[in-house]
Amino acid sequence: LCSVSFHPSGRYLGTTSFDHSWRLWDVETGKELLLQDGHWKEVYGIGFHNDGSLCATTDYGGVVQVWDLRTGKSICHFLGHAKRVVCSEFSPNGFQLGTAGDDGTIKIWDLRRKKQAASIPAHSNLITQLRFGDEILTSCSFDGSAKVWSARDWKIQSTMRGHEGKVMGVDMLANGGFVTCGFDKTLKLWSQ
Repeated sequence: LCSVSFHPSGRYLGTTSFDHSWRLWDVETGKELLLQDGHWKEVYGIGFHNDGSLCATTDYGGVVQVWDLRTGKSICHFLGHAKRVVCSEFSPNGFQLGTAGDDGTIKIWDLRRKKQAASIPAHSNLITQLRFGDEILTSCSFDGSAKVWSARDWKIQSTMRGHEGKVMGVDMLANGGFVTCGFDKTLKLWSQ
């Protein structure tokens, strides 16, 4: 298995795999509810829409698939990354999807128009995670940094450096700050 993500209801869990598939599981029973193999390459990233109706998966061929969980079918796919795509994150308004990976760019996809809305040259190395807030998007990378972007115009608001090497994860705190974890085996707290 590559990645895991909880469905917004908390009742389901999505997993991705190098066997080119992703699965949806019932957390309580452990039963597999859905098996999808619509990717040609290893599936790595997975994220759920806030209302629970959609799932986005990413693969090592640079493809992003959006799935309708009510039907189990792919409703669209996006191409635009030059290399592997390892993470996906739906915006709080539900109209956009952020993806990132090996090419150091963040792509913002307009889900209503089914096309790319923005391409952000964000990092100089693999982007490991994205997290949306109400007005911001955060990213972190093997380049040793985490960054905060405006979700209005996609301009940089701040850069957080302090890890010795790769930054593996980033998330937002309720108080407006941030937390990052690094390959250096540390957690760091950041104020906004």
